[in-house]
Amino acid sequence: MTQGSDSGSGNTPPQGGYGPPYGGYGTPGYPPPGGYGQPGGYGQPGGYGQPGGYGRPWAPKPGVIPLRPLSITEMLDGAFTAIKWNPKTILVASAAVAIAVNVMTALATYLIEGPAQPMIANSGSGAPTFNVHTLVLVAVLGCLIVGVSVLGNTILTGVLTLTVGQAVLGRKETLGSAWRVTRGRFWPLLGTLLLLGLFLFGGWALGIGVAVGGAVAIAAGAHQVGFGILVGVLVGVAVTVFAVIAFVRWSLAVPVVMLESSRPLASLGRSWRLVRRSSWRVWWALVLAELIVGIANAIIKAPFTIAGGVSTFSLTSQSHVSALGLALSAVGGILASTLTTPLLAGVVVLLYVDLLMRREGMDITLQAAAASGAAGYAGAPGTGSTRDATGQPGQPGQPGWTRREDGGSGTGGPDPNAW
Repeated sequence: MTQGSDSGSGNTPPQGGYGPPYGGYGTPGYPPPGGYGQPGGYGQPGGYGQPGGYGRPWAPKPGVIPLRPLSITEMLDGAFTAIKWNPKTILVASAAVAIAVNVMTALATYLIEGPAQPMIANSGSGAPTFNVHTLVLVAVLGCLIVGVSVLGNTILTGVLTLTVGQAVLGRKETLGSAWRVTRGRFWPLLGTLLLLGLFLFGGWALGIGVAVGGAVAIAAGAHQVGFGILVGVLVGVAVTVFAVIAFVRWSLAVPVVMLESSRPLASLGRSWRLVRRSSWRVWWALVLAELIVGIANAIIKAPFTIAGGVSTFSLTSQSHVSALGLALSAVGGILASTLTTPLLAGVVVLLYVDLLMRREGMDITLQAAAASGAAGYAGAPGTGSTRDATGQPGQPGQPGWTRREDGGSGTGGPDPNAW
């Protein structure tokens, strides 16, 4: 305190130090109201101190979360708040992908099960026959659905990641700017998602195949059927557990590749290192988010599914689905996907931000950026840099998390070194 520094000169007695000059160590009771020393706790408002208490430390909140390590509840609240904070970008992008996927799925279902041109029909002899034209059309629609789902959800993942990342700093990313940046990061993002699928599902399938093969070999070669089954089950469980651990460790690869401009393999490695000492916490947050999303999906879809079933039974005398029933089911799927997909994406982004603040002190950098009025975090996370790729400090009006390929300008051109 300034009084203490004055007393060090020996000229004046300390004023307001550990107690008054007379009367022992102070007035009856323990410290005066307001905590230790002067009112305001460990710091003045605007820092980590909260006046007069030991609760969670105070931190600036320019956007959807306070800039300090978060609890799981705060992450979920931040994900909900991000949707309310920027509904135009988040919900429009989510709805566009949901409409494309659900409409095409409903059309393919109608062609397969509808009464007009069923793909499989019974001939006069009782043997099933295939409608070749419908079969070809359904195959084409199936390929289109897979393609639209992969491409649409890849783009949606990038857009939502950028938008929630900006919302952390209190900035509203427009749909156009989010699309331009995502377009520039599309191939690294797609590569990351494909590697995730290959490593997780491919590795799990290979492990299960080895488990089944080992069990069969033991049962057939050593004539120990029970022991072979036991070995197969144990190996299968071990492979599944390892796949779950790998999924949790790699769950933050998408925010890394989008917000740090990393290559696919590098993003997987960085995600693994970030989550390494917080696997249980990340797993619990993801499970809770998936549970909320699943329940919300079921609640939203239920009335549309019921109405679709009722319309099918009331409008058709056969077991074929009706066009009205499929349309109602598609509407329910569109609403459910539009409202729940951003929630899960938001939780993943906020988990990433939380671990950066816990592991690398990113909360201090973000607080400085928020206090200075800068648009966002300049420099790749973890580098400690406060300048963008052009060597200039982050300026207000820039879109936020600086990316190496655009120097923080938000145009998001392709990065030739990102693959």
